[in-house]
Amino acid sequence: MVSRYNLPMQHTFEEVQQFAWELPESQRILLAASLWERADASEDEIAAAWGPEIACRVEEIKAGTAVTYSLAEIEADLRAVVGR
Repeated sequence: MVSRYNLPMQHTFEEVQQFAWELPESQRILLAASLWERADASEDEIAAAWGPEIACRVEEIKAGTAVTYSLAEIEADLRAVVGR
């Protein structure tokens, strides 16, 4: 028996992403949560991978050298990308 995980993908990442963007927002949130729950990395592995990056960013913020953006700027950028 061949595992279903070893079968070739029928859709590209870009196609799947487009399908996801066409879902209502509530379903996109559920999809994102479902994918996150099934991620292979454990919380400890994620923390270990991101720990140095987070520490570096915190030091940049404390030193005043970090480039920061307001929520309004981020939302505007996202709307421009998504086309809304």
